[in-house]
Amino acid sequence: MSVVTTTIDFWIDPMSPWAWTTARWLEEVQTMRDIKVSWRVMCLAILHENDETPPPEQFQAWLKSTWLGARAVEAARADSGDEAARELLFAIGRMSNVERNRDLPAVIAAAVSECGLPAGVNEASTTTEFDAAVRASHEAAMALGGKDVGTPILGMPGPDGAAVGLFGPVVSPTPRGDAAGRLWDGIVLLAQTPGFYELKKERTAKVWCD
Repeated sequence: MSVVTTTIDFWIDPMSPWAWTTARWLEEVQTMRDIKVSWRVMCLAILHENDETPPPEQFQAWLKSTWLGARAVEAARADSGDEAARELLFAIGRMSNVERNRDLPAVIAAAVSECGLPAGVNEASTTTEFDAAVRASHEAAMALGGKDVGTPILGMPGPDGAAVGLFGPVVSPTPRGDAAGRLWDGIVLLAQTPGFYELKKERTAKVWCD
């Protein structure tokens, strides 16, 4: 009996610590369930660009900087393909969220070097060359997940086989082993339930990244 592999789209801004823990969980799930993940970018700067109430000034500067990581990932994809984009996304996420390096230009440069990508990928992070690609990826996530969600977004088969978008799961610390698999099975059940829209719980602890 052949095993059917389910393809999942996962949109993430690598600068988001909560999205990072979800990405790490999804990596774990890939070792336990027959899924293949297509790693795609969102951008927090785009997500918040039409906020009715402007964020605090210091947060505005950080939001603007999230363009750098998203651009670099799309530049890596254009230069070297999807796997290179995934590797760079995870390198940026690790340096930003686990190692807590807040100098994003330095993070991008170090991540590009670590992944063996050409210097042009780093240079592209500070230009608008890949802005259209970043925005198209982000808007695809929002079209699937809806306008009242953030990062990350899972795109997966729904009750009729068509793709549905789910925000999250927002979880910290990253579930491992059987716990990761059980969480995935529960999310599959929710995604395939007709009429399911939302399930939410208050966050009572700070995010823990590993």
